[in-house]
Amino acid sequence: MTSAKDPRVRLQHILENIDGILSHTDGLTFETILGDFVLIRAVERSIQIISEAAKELPADLRSREPDVPWQGIIGIGNFLRHEYYRINHNDIRSILVVHLPALRPAVIRLMARLDGEATP
Repeated sequence: MTSAKDPRVRLQHILENIDGILSHTDGLTFETILGDFVLIRAVERSIQIISEAAKELPADLRSREPDVPWQGIIGIGNFLRHEYYRINHNDIRSILVVHLPALRPAVIRLMARLDGEATP
């Protein structure tokens, strides 16, 4: 069994949650997403998982993708956990429309770099 502390596992968790969110919200208006209690909570939970996994990535690995707003990704998870009552729906919309699609290729690049560094 692979340890969840392995950065490859954390990157896989990020990728799975990005793909899960994007596939389940594809073609839906944001109003539809907001109006579906279970769907919006699933989106928020997936963002929390992405945040937690990003937090656990080694800093030197995160530094290989300097254009990714890692501190913001980490921070949104804390916000969703501790200040959920102040959630700004425009921030969630921005995460769905802008940030997750931009994060996905960065995660894939990091995974490829780690795979390329693996010892045979």
